[in-house]
Amino acid sequence: MLNRFLCFAFTMMLAGCSTGVNFNPAAFFKGNTPKKQCKQYSQLSLADANAKMDLTIYQLQHNIERSLVFREKITANLAKLTQYTDQDKPFSPLLIDKLSQAIKTEIDLMRPILATAVRHGCWIKHEKLKVKNSIKLKGNMIVLATLVSLYDEYGTVFAVISENDRLRRFLNNADSGYDRDEYLLESLTKMFIDSDLLSYTTELIQEYNQGKDVIEQLAQGDDNLAYLINVVEQSKSFPVLLEMDFFDAANYRRKVRRRVTSDTLQNIGRATINGLSEGFSNAVGDYEERKGLLYQDKQVAAALTSQLQIGDILLEKTPFRLTDSMIPGHWGHAAVWIGTEQELKSIGLWQHALVKPYQQQIQAGELIAESLRSGTQLSSLAHFLNVDDVAIVRSKKLLSKAQLRETILLALRQIGKAYDFNFDVETTDKIVCSQLVYLAYSHIQWPTESTLGRYTISPDNIAVKALNDGPFELMVFYHDGKLMKNNPLELMGTLMKNE
Repeated sequence: MLNRFLCFAFTMMLAGCSTGVNFNPAAFFKGNTPKKQCKQYSQLSLADANAKMDLTIYQLQHNIERSLVFREKITANLAKLTQYTDQDKPFSPLLIDKLSQAIKTEIDLMRPILATAVRHGCWIKHEKLKVKNSIKLKGNMIVLATLVSLYDEYGTVFAVISENDRLRRFLNNADSGYDRDEYLLESLTKMFIDSDLLSYTTELIQEYNQGKDVIEQLAQGDDNLAYLINVVEQSKSFPVLLEMDFFDAANYRRKVRRRVTSDTLQNIGRATINGLSEGFSNAVGDYEERKGLLYQDKQVAAALTSQLQIGDILLEKTPFRLTDSMIPGHWGHAAVWIGTEQELKSIGLWQHALVKPYQQQIQAGELIAESLRSGTQLSSLAHFLNVDDVAIVRSKKLLSKAQLRETILLALRQIGKAYDFNFDVETTDKIVCSQLVYLAYSHIQWPTESTLGRYTISPDNIAVKALNDGPFELMVFYHDGKLMKNNPLELMGTLMKNE
């Protein structure tokens, strides 16, 4: 009865999210899908074949242990995350970054383990292959150990995430900044509950149980084989998979289909709102009554350039555009000054992998990271200054080099993303201008607003952090094309209050 219950509970966890998207090995392995290696062993002597197997097991042990250590950390935080998602507040930028980084690390750790299973998944199908049975047995044990390890990984991390509606939807959204494909959780679930994989795994388990005495005897003189046995026997998923039957599979899949429907309807609603907003914005977004009062003002551009420092936040107001009137509050746009080549070198970022693709643009003066209707990009100050109002906002506390590096890298992770006409801070596959600041300054508790079932952040929500003893200070403020020297902060607060 207990085994039946465990089987039911485990399978329900595996069925925790939509399987509408197939698992794509080429995408998962980033175009480097591993090749099967069984035939290579027929060309080796027994000693060389054993040495090759032992090297594989040594590498597998390293990968599994790294994965176990990280799994302990992430599962310890999942309970806290579940409690957090029950609260009526948006994911903080720090949570978004940490969750995205954790999932990326988790996938990076899973990838070489799954690759090992793929390379050796051919042993059970090659009875006629001219290789010693001891090699075939060890090959099958490698695959069994990798599979139960991966099922443990899925059951303790991804299945738990899939049970939480908000976390599941978050993980199924793409994010190019973290190299996350759309429907990641769906595709992984599809792989793990695939009947062929489960059947193959249970076949390996049956063979293991039938030949257990022989395997254990061989392991007495083989530490590597003993390690594989230990992985299997200590696996939480092993006894569940051992008792797995598919009599109730229809019930599990019905639950999956219900979730598919629910998530799909929400995605349709989101896409509809996004489409309507995009259509309106595209229709009126290019319309200008005139140019901004600071447009092509070289003196202002020079003055701002002399003031700007790496990590500064820029705010702008363009009342001559129709789209500006649709944004709540005084400010209509926000962006981040990512710094000059010299500034990036001073904090050790110039040769960073995220900076290198943009070195030429930075050297050409495109130093502002901003999200526009056309997408998230780097722009020049001259392009930015088609405005009436502009402000520079800076952290009151001198940021360390590590904090500046984090802020700039988080800003650069957003480059190339489409504009989010749905204005939802919890979806990071598309972003808006103020969300770029929200994500870049992940340590700040930014104010948000709840609208139509989603959390949004406006440029005024950014600017307010420079008021009332907030963590930022107003460095420069131009209003109606003129530099405000007398009580600029008070004036900005009044303008924001009156909007």
